[in-house]
Amino acid sequence: MLGVVASVTLGLAPLAMGVSADAATAVPTTLAAAPAPVSSSAAADTRSYVPCPAQGEVSSCDSDGDTIPDVVERVVCGTATCATGREDRDEDGIADWVEVMACGTTTCASPTKDSVRDGIPDYARQIVCGSATCWTDNRDVNSHGVPKWASVVICGTTGCATGHEDYDGDGVSDAIVLASCVSARNPLASTGSMIAIGVILALAAALIGTGIVLSRRRGLYSAALEQGAAV
Repeated sequence: MLGVVASVTLGLAPLAMGVSADAATAVPTTLAAAPAPVSSSAAADTRSYVPCPAQGEVSSCDSDGDTIPDVVERVVCGTATCATGREDRDEDGIADWVEVMACGTTTCASPTKDSVRDGIPDYARQIVCGSATCWTDNRDVNSHGVPKWASVVICGTTGCATGHEDYDGDGVSDAIVLASCVSARNPLASTGSMIAIGVILALAAALIGTGIVLSRRRGLYSAALEQGAAV
């Protein structure tokens, strides 16, 4: 994931410039010595600023190792280690950290926009290869059968998603939800549904017609019985 982040120009430098002086020192030119022991109460306060190994830029620093860069977590929830990865402020199905990575804020990405029309949304392509129209093979699936781009969005790498993730608990796999937002309906599926509707209508018409015929025959039979009784 760090390699992906380093290859993408996210425009996050202004965000990095806005962090505290303590956060700015979280990326030294060499690996910093271990901090001096602190009390248990102070440990919680300083946990956000545990030094990271040297990186090219602050956006690549990930103190808690959850694949979400510290500077992105600060935008999402205020500290370098507070994000769960499930935050979705605008409830569009795209996690806040993914939106920040793609375009700088927690509400800027569209779940449906696909400029190349290949089933990979622009925001995912921005993260994976650097622009909304760049080439990527991440339409291919990982070892679990999940599209690689969807896996990156779900959990940070191309191989981590299993297809069973369902963060909103609606019974539908996150991978299916993400893909359905950008994949046009298959023409065969559309045709099949029309055929099914046609068959149902035909059966309904046949049943109605049969009912009418039986009703008429019953009426004629009753009339014949009445006429015979009269004779």
